[in-house]
Amino acid sequence: MRLENFDEEISRVAPLLHREWESPDLWARIAAEAKQAPPAAKPWRWALAAAATVLLAVVLCQPLFQRAQSPALLTEEALREVQQAEAAYARSIEKLSAVAEPSLDRSPAPLAAAYREKLDLLDSAISDLKQTAETNRYNAYVETQLASLYREKQKTLQDWIENAKQN
Repeated sequence: MRLENFDEEISRVAPLLHREWESPDLWARIAAEAKQAPPAAKPWRWALAAAATVLLAVVLCQPLFQRAQSPALLTEEALREVQQAEAAYARSIEKLSAVAEPSLDRSPAPLAAAYREKLDLLDSAISDLKQTAETNRYNAYVETQLASLYREKQKTLQDWIENAKQN
């Protein structure tokens, strides 16, 4: 038999399988068995069971609630660490600036002027991004851009120091 004809075959055979019979004492048997059934549990037992279930659920879910709170604490801690690292990085760049700026300021070369202009632009961008970061401390994009600007300033200062050593 093919699958396409299966529905037709079931529709044809199903009425042939239908059987009916008399059961005059069916309801009497159901009533008798219902009388023999154990009595229903007392309502206070259901309340006790429900209270125990709620208590168990609260105890078991407690670690989940604590974990749900911990990301905020981790975020605060991570933010503090990033700010401390940023401050340390900024201090090290300032020390590097103190080494590079005397020769950068004394040099009349056009290359020195280009480096001074680039450093001024970087300082301006860093200042702008710091102000933006203060309005939204958790903006990872701003923090990433700020770190990128610090790296660029560090690289620019190092490049100038290498250039000054060679000349």
